[in-house]
Amino acid sequence: MPSYGSKLTSPIYIRGIGSRINSPAVGLYVDNVPQFDKSSFDFEFYNIERVEVLRGPQGTMYGRNNLGGLIHVYTQSPEKTQNVTAETELGNYGRYNFGLTINQPLGEKTDLQVGGQYRHQDGYFENIYNGKMADKMDVFNARARLIHRWNNHFKSDLIVSTEESKQNGYPYGIIDPSTNQLQPVNYNETSGYDRNLTTAGLVNNWTKNDLSIKATTSAQFINNEQTIDQDFTTDSRYIVSQPQTQLILSQEVSATLDRDNMETIFGIFGFYQSLEKDVDVGTGQDYSTQIRKDYEHTNMGLALFAQTTVSDFLFKRLSVTPGVRIDWEKNTQDYYYDMISDGQLIPMDSTDSDMKFSEILPRISIDYQVSDAFNIYGSLTKGYKTGGFNSTFERPQDQTFDAEHSWSYEAGLKSKWVLNLLRFSITGFYIDWRNQQIYQPVPTGRGSMLKNAGRSESKGMEAELTIRPNKILETTVNTGYTKATFLEYQKNDSTDLSGNHLPYAPRVTLYAGQNIHIPVNNKFLDKALVNINYQGTGKLYWDDENSASQEYYGVWNASVTFRRKNASLSFRSRNIFDKNYQVFRFSALGNNYAQRGIPANFSARLKVMF
Repeated sequence: MPSYGSKLTSPIYIRGIGSRINSPAVGLYVDNVPQFDKSSFDFEFYNIERVEVLRGPQGTMYGRNNLGGLIHVYTQSPEKTQNVTAETELGNYGRYNFGLTINQPLGEKTDLQVGGQYRHQDGYFENIYNGKMADKMDVFNARARLIHRWNNHFKSDLIVSTEESKQNGYPYGIIDPSTNQLQPVNYNETSGYDRNLTTAGLVNNWTKNDLSIKATTSAQFINNEQTIDQDFTTDSRYIVSQPQTQLILSQEVSATLDRDNMETIFGIFGFYQSLEKDVDVGTGQDYSTQIRKDYEHTNMGLALFAQTTVSDFLFKRLSVTPGVRIDWEKNTQDYYYDMISDGQLIPMDSTDSDMKFSEILPRISIDYQVSDAFNIYGSLTKGYKTGGFNSTFERPQDQTFDAEHSWSYEAGLKSKWVLNLLRFSITGFYIDWRNQQIYQPVPTGRGSMLKNAGRSESKGMEAELTIRPNKILETTVNTGYTKATFLEYQKNDSTDLSGNHLPYAPRVTLYAGQNIHIPVNNKFLDKALVNINYQGTGKLYWDDENSASQEYYGVWNASVTFRRKNASLSFRSRNIFDKNYQVFRFSALGNNYAQRGIPANFSARLKVMF
């Protein structure tokens, strides 16, 4: 997830597919609960048990807007656990973090987990206009989880969380395109993002013999406000405030029947999403002209899905999995636009619009177990991301954008542990992408919107390798190569961008890490763990025209952890050699702006379990 701007700007890209604004193109689930809006993606992660990354379209099982893939975060369960965990972390740039988690059984059938966390960061970048840090942040969150086993067949899992964050944001400076020299942050209006995020999810599981039924109910409330100095200079040209409130409800019921050599999953999913958003723009001398835009947006949908895996299909060790999902969706928006100039209210425009979408999403995959250690696989999947309304637009033709579609082809080889020494996988993919939703600034440069391109493609390879020669050493290397380009994109009458690379899609990603587990076993220390890793990214472009780019760069990170019984002390350093790179760049209002990546930083963390 890119780290720039604020928690509001949290797009995720997989295989060149992502979305900077509006609905995400990569899905995120936390403990089986979907996160519908990108403004909820950047939350405080703690008590994480594991993270699963599913690459490529996941529309059959997970539905809309999973065009690039899906990330599923699972947190630690309180089941049959009784302890208290306290941790504190201190670092440079004014970083401190305090957390507490309590796991407590409530009888033989019920387990409770409650926890909270507070994090403060002074910030990395100073606004030289006022001498204050441009990205200071305070975050508090609390979480409760209750698991009850009604009997041997039926279990309920209730999770409620809330997070309050207050963040200075958008530490953008002017950059010279000819020299790539980035100036310090220097603007006169304080910019930031405040958010309250509350989520509740209830997962009921019933299992008996070869049938299991799962019902997932979720609700999410997001109340946030963005304030931004739109010109990012010392001039009082544009100031924008965008408060918004979202309510999202969803319900999914699925059944799994596992019999003989066949497993069948089928279910129904529905959701409702409401958004109320105000955009207040101050412009002119002393912001004498006020532009007010109000949006009332609702979105609702229903889906049916089914998937069957047949083992030993035609011959032994071959399995085939066909699946299909049918989606219906209705999107409505009421829009009001007024202007206040010289103290007079001037109505400008108002519209009441609706859009309807329906889609059939088929998928088929095959898997052949060559041996106990190796399998080869392939899949063909249709991907889909709904169209909708732009919340920022200046011309009637820019108010809406259409749905985008893709066909994804994938094949690969995967191994289990070979000779208890190594495991690896290699995957090739090709994505044919139609009517792609493209991020671009509105004509005046005061904001951004989505438009549709004609056709794009993304192709590449991914490889993973883990080597574990003994109990002390473990080496991990993950790498990916992606070439994502516009095949047909006539931006306007005079600009043909066919053949250009898609923005924000790095050509190469690389992770290489070395873990060292050192047994000590004395009265002061049980063991020590050392991790050294290198993360590389690039080349990537910042705009459709490919006029600005970030060359390949790499950062080194390291950590060492000392453990004694139920306590651990960790020292961590990120971007050890203070690599200078850009995490975001854009053009607006006649200037070019960029944000530098996070500089070298370090921290120490103490964790104790009682």
